[in-house]
Parts: sequence; C-alpha cells; structure tokens
Amino acid sequence: MVAVEKKAGANLTLLLAACGALGPVSTLLLMPALPAIRAEFGGSTSATQAVISVFLFAFAVGIPFTGPLSDRYGRRPVLLVGLATFFIGSALAAFAPTLELLILARAIQALGCAANATVARAILGDIYDDWRLAKALALLTLGMMVGTSISPYLGGLITDNFGWQATFLMMLGISIIISIAALRSLPETRLISHESMTLRQVGCQSLNIMRTPVFMSCAIDAGIIYALYLGFISVAPYIMSEMLHRPATDFGLYILLMSTGYFLGNLYVSRLSTQNELERVARFGTVLQAVSACIALVFVLTGYTDPLFWFGPMLPLAFAQGLALPHVTAKAVRLSPGFPGIASGLIGFSQQAMAAIAVQSMGLTSTNTPVPVLIFCASLSLISLAAMFFMSRIVNKYKVVNT
Repeated sequence: MVAVEKKAGANLTLLLAACGALGPVSTLLLMPALPAIRAEFGGSTSATQAVISVFLFAFAVGIPFTGPLSDRYGRRPVLLVGLATFFIGSALAAFAPTLELLILARAIQALGCAANATVARAILGDIYDDWRLAKALALLTLGMMVGTSISPYLGGLITDNFGWQATFLMMLGISIIISIAALRSLPETRLISHESMTLRQVGCQSLNIMRTPVFMSCAIDAGIIYALYLGFISVAPYIMSEMLHRPATDFGLYILLMSTGYFLGNLYVSRLSTQNELERVARFGTVLQAVSACIALVFVLTGYTDPLFWFGPMLPLAFAQGLALPHVTAKAVRLSPGFPGIASGLIGFSQQAMAAIAVQSMGLTSTNTPVPVLIFCASLSLISLAAMFFMSRIVNKYKVVNT
C-alpha cells in the first residue's frame, strides 16, 4: 500500500481529475446550447432533453461493466479504451446532421466517460482504503471543478459565437490531450490479487455489495444529490431563454454560483483530518441542501422570480452537496474492501440513472416558470434528508448487533 500511495502525487490527481471531468464537462458545455439545438432540428423540449438524458442513461449502463472490467483486466487499459470511445463519439457529434444521430453520438461519448469516471475513482480506492478516501475524492473533485466551473459559461460563449457544433470540436481536442497524457504517465494500480478473478466472481461480489443496506442507502443518496443538480441545470437554460429572454452566456454566469459553491464544499472537506469530522460535515451538508432548496422555492412562490432569487440559494445548496457527496461516495466504496472498481461502478450507476430520469422528466414540465423545477429540487432534498436519517439508524443498529 505504501508503494502505491507514492504514486498519488499531484500529477496523477490532475490526470484522474481530467479523466473524470470529461463527462461533466461535455454535459455542462452543452447545457447552454440546448435551446439552439432545439431550434436547429425543430424538436420539442422533451426530444432535445434526450441529448442529455440518453448520455446519462448510457453512462449508467456502462458503469456497472467498466468497474468490474477494471478490477479484472486493470485500470490502465480500460481507461485508455474509454478515452478512445469518447473521441469517436465527439467526432460523430460534431458533424451529426440530425437530432437522432446527435443523440447516438452522445451515447457513444457516454460509454467512454463511464470508463473514465469509474477508473478514476477505482484508482483512488486502490491507493486509499480508509477515511482518507473521502479526502482524496474531494481533492479529485477540486481538480475536476477547474474545468466544470467555467464549462457552462464557456459553452454559452462558444454557442453564441460559433454554434453548438463547436462545443464538440472542443471536446475532441481535450480528449486528444488527455489521451496523450494517460499513455505517457498513467500507472497501473490494480491489486495483483484481482488477476485471477472471473467475471462470474465479479458479478457475485456485486450482488453481495448490493445486499448491504448501508451501501444501498449511500447509493440512493448519492443518486438523489446528483439528480437534483442535473435536473435543475438541464431545464434552467430553457427558462432563461423563454421566460427571461436571456442569452446562453447569462445561464453560464449564473451556473458559476453553483460551481463556486460546490468547489468550496469540496475544498473544506479536503482539509478535514478525521472520520468523525467528515461524518459531521456531511450531515450538516444534507440539512443545508434541503433548507436552501426550500428557500429558493419559497422565493419564487411569493413572486420573486428574478434569477438571483432562485439561483442565489443554489450557491449554499451546491456548497452543501460538496460537503456531503464525497463522504457518501467514500463510505459506499469502503464497503467493498479490495473491490473499489465494483463499488465505484455501482455508485456511479445509481447517480447517472437517477439523473437521467430527472433530466428527461424535467423535459416534460413547463419552461416558462421555475416553479416546477424548484418543487422538484425541494422534494429531492427532503428525500435526501430522510435517507440520511435512515442510514444513521441502519449504522447504529449494525453497531448494536455487533457489540
């Protein structure tokens, strides 16, 4: 373990952050372009939302396979194949002549991103098998935030000046740079003992993990947190365009509030030093998330419809998610000692699948008012709060039984 930990330097963290950021960046760059894509292809809001939701569904489907495959065949080859797949999907999307082909290209992109994100977390799981994993995940997210924080504004700027196709050309260039860096410096961190595992054994281990109530509670909570975030930002650009007649760049600027909050939350977690601190901060984050979502809804229901009143509370909400999500994810991964790829894949599946359902559902709601999406956010935040209390009861019961 000591030898492996020495590989976890700043360069490796930066590379893993870049690999893990490909999925969020490719989605956030595209968010401001959704109204332009809808206008070009003449599709409905629901049909255009498939550009995002199909990506998330494909991401979710790919994750359960890429995690076990990386446990069986190694982190490095699976990640490199994922980068190549993302490159192919980006090239197809940039020149897609129809909405259907664009959606297909996004699905191919997603399969590549599934490998990248899963392997990035699994490598950290190889290196850290204790409470430090939550800190490592927070640091990984901080690196990812360098790209994701500016992606919505950059996507709006590119769309306004060069068209939505240019966002995919940018992704194409980014994937080439990351691929070259991975080929040159990505180490293999998979534990040697995994080499003899069969896929059937991996499947059995996956089922064993899913039978653990604490793991399933973590997986559901992580999914809810991500679904809340993606559900909100997927419909917000339509509201900005139709209700307020704002350009795509305005949406990007407001999303910077959420990115800043999430960054600060992860930064705070990365500086914690004990398991008890991580748990306490995560609980506070879950409560703050619910309070912030409900405040945003109350503002709009009482007539305060300026974007500042419904984006403003999203700053503490995103900060709260930055506090809670690293701990929830790390706890889930630690429940599968020796198999971080499997646990990482399952937790990722939950996040992407629930987010995909949320995004497509939001495509069916009204986009001339923020009320429906804020009701959705408030409801999910309260469910997350309930999940936290449920998980605490399960953990306490488990401790009593084993004492």
